[in-house]
Amino acid sequence: MASNGSVPISDADYLRIIIHGHTAFELLRTGLEFGLFDKLEESGGLTRAEVAEALGVDEQPARVLLLGLASLLLLEKDGDKFVNAPIVSRKLLSGGDRFLGPLVDMQAKVINASLVDLADSIRQNTNVGLRHVDGPGPTLYSRLTAHPELQQVFYDNMGDASAKAFAQFLDNYDCSHIKHAIDVGGGDGTNSIELAKRYPDLEVTVFDQESVTKIAANRIEDPDLRKRVHFHPGDMFDDKLPEGADAILFFHIFEIWSLERNTALLRKFYDALPEGGVVLVYNFVCEDDDTGSLSAGLISPYFLTLASGEGMAYSAADMEESVLAAGFSRVERFEEMGFSHSLVVGHK
Repeated sequence: MASNGSVPISDADYLRIIIHGHTAFELLRTGLEFGLFDKLEESGGLTRAEVAEALGVDEQPARVLLLGLASLLLLEKDGDKFVNAPIVSRKLLSGGDRFLGPLVDMQAKVINASLVDLADSIRQNTNVGLRHVDGPGPTLYSRLTAHPELQQVFYDNMGDASAKAFAQFLDNYDCSHIKHAIDVGGGDGTNSIELAKRYPDLEVTVFDQESVTKIAANRIEDPDLRKRVHFHPGDMFDDKLPEGADAILFFHIFEIWSLERNTALLRKFYDALPEGGVVLVYNFVCEDDDTGSLSAGLISPYFLTLASGEGMAYSAADMEESVLAAGFSRVERFEEMGFSHSLVVGHK
């Protein structure tokens, strides 16, 4: 494993990882479930026998796990001891700032079972994989209301991912001109809370399903934030938006829906904003020529197969076209913001 952030791999091994991708994922997930990476980090390395003892398993299955993780370049050998590779120390330790555990949980408990239906979802142009989640409604988001534990897993991951990507947004866009923003589909309130912390005169209203806004409200303890971060339950398609806002945040929502549905929502936002108001569309994006990024290519099947049956990681050009089609007179585009994200700002 190279320490400069690159992973040396042959063409043949690249195909092996794709073909055996589910096995590779389960090796990683199992390592996290047993706390193996944390144990190796804390100890400075363990022999195979010591790993078996630390995990409370026999030595033969411990050997299978260690072989698999070492073959994936996640573990290295230092003498007779297994140690974490640099990428593990950066992203797979539970106490680390860039810990990917919530994403792994989301994949394991919510997404992976549905992806066997990708081919049928492509044939039928709908989220066939939703059959794996019982409950009401035609989207994953509505059905998660019948599964509080899965809903918590979902929003734990979304909150974690949003916190990382939102820091890039805050560093690249000045919100000091905004007085009151509506965070449409604001989830657990992570973005709204961070925005209110950064701008002490700003009010933010989280607009999302009632079961979600309850999760968000319970996260705020600071009395000042409780005064400025509000929670308004509602359906973004059917219900009227809260009044009095001069900005609407449309973060990590555009990728869920078709371009036609997004444009219709943006028209609704246009009508709700005063003259001079802005809509901010911030999402994962693909490249304008649909050749990448890898993140965009790998998350898009989730939106088609499970989430809604109609979305994907669109390009920044797609976002810009929808904002203009909704009636906004001027558009700004901020690209290369990190984490494969772009921001499009529409001015009324």
